[in-house]
Amino acid sequence: MVLDTTSLIKTKPIRVDRVDIIGLKRTKDDIVKKATECLFDSESIGDVISKTIIAKRNLMQLDCFNDVSANLDVDNVDGQDRYYVTIKVQESNRVKGHVKLLSDAHFDNNPDPKLSTGISFLNLFCRGEKLNVVSDIYSTDKKFSTGSICFTKPLLALFNPYFYATVFKNHYNRNKFGYSFDEYGVNTGFNLSHEYFKVNFGWEGVARELNYAQNTPFGIREQLGLTMKSSVKVTASYDTRDNSVFPSYGSLVQWISEIAGIGGSHEFLKNELFLQYTLTTILASAFTGSFSFGVLDTFGKSSILDNFYLGGPLTFRGFEECGVGKKEDGSITGSSMYWRFNFHIHTPLPFLSEKNKLSHLIRIHLFMNSGNVGNRDGNLTKDLRGLINNIRLSCGAGFALNINNLMRLEINYCLPVCYSNNDSIVSNKSQWGFGLLFF
Repeated sequence: MVLDTTSLIKTKPIRVDRVDIIGLKRTKDDIVKKATECLFDSESIGDVISKTIIAKRNLMQLDCFNDVSANLDVDNVDGQDRYYVTIKVQESNRVKGHVKLLSDAHFDNNPDPKLSTGISFLNLFCRGEKLNVVSDIYSTDKKFSTGSICFTKPLLALFNPYFYATVFKNHYNRNKFGYSFDEYGVNTGFNLSHEYFKVNFGWEGVARELNYAQNTPFGIREQLGLTMKSSVKVTASYDTRDNSVFPSYGSLVQWISEIAGIGGSHEFLKNELFLQYTLTTILASAFTGSFSFGVLDTFGKSSILDNFYLGGPLTFRGFEECGVGKKEDGSITGSSMYWRFNFHIHTPLPFLSEKNKLSHLIRIHLFMNSGNVGNRDGNLTKDLRGLINNIRLSCGAGFALNINNLMRLEINYCLPVCYSNNDSIVSNKSQWGFGLLFF
């Protein structure tokens, strides 16, 4: 008979008598006690280990520590073992800043380079609060173009909630579509999370001014001017992917629902569903299939800024940004319904072992994109049937690059197979783009 001493040690009944926190300077004791009080519920050494991981995660969630480490120690007092946990923390600086030169050319929002500057005030009131100020200046506008002031506060409770409130001003230059617009607003809400689940409840109030550009089509001219929108938005997601840039396994299910009409000049209900699944074969090739579907039901007035758009280097390759469903007069005003199905194969570069870092940064990319856009005319069955007609289809191959596990760069040769005469397809068959999300 063989005894597993490791299992016996982990299941040995103990009680944590004391938790020592070393390294606190500004952070208040009460918020740290709340983050680590779960340790006193431990009933065994294995329980202490799991509760220590939770306590470290709670402390890091405060976003005011650069590093958190923990040790379990034991003392023998009067013949009895007394256990205590020592947690060492390294508080972050009060202020952090950044200066970056960025380009949004791939998004077709502002095709000019911009200088992005930001400053963050951490642990503002000594309980994990943060104030983040960001401003961007575009080279041709020579003025403040976009910016935001965001306040966040973690609330250590069930489902790890944190509160946020943001005041923002954004400028979007879409002259190639015949317009530009500025928006000024505020949004606030709560984020909740538990393992693979994330939920956001938020409210946004925004004033948007749609401005004309040179040769603005009539379909856009009739929507020019200032409008107000007040909406409640709920986003729920279940994400088991191991990596959002190059997933090798896992799935993503995300539902976004927005209702506008609580004040403002717009009244609509907008729902959008995203599905994605990835699996890896024996040859280390990852197969990813994704499907998305969106419906916009208007009860009164809506704006082209709230419509769905299809086309772009990371969403519907082979078509220009928002290039699917252009109107007869040449305007791109979006649609109130769409669906999209994409299939991807990512395979490592040949002659490279899986241990080679380059094989995890660059992948050969094969894809097939399909989908369509349409409008809600009242009869949902008839509208859905219309989405099946005149399906757009493209395929191609290229390279995908993982940028620090945060962004994705793609360079593809695209072949549009099925498209409409009014669609804007890539002219020279090559297309590149990088961003945070891909489908």
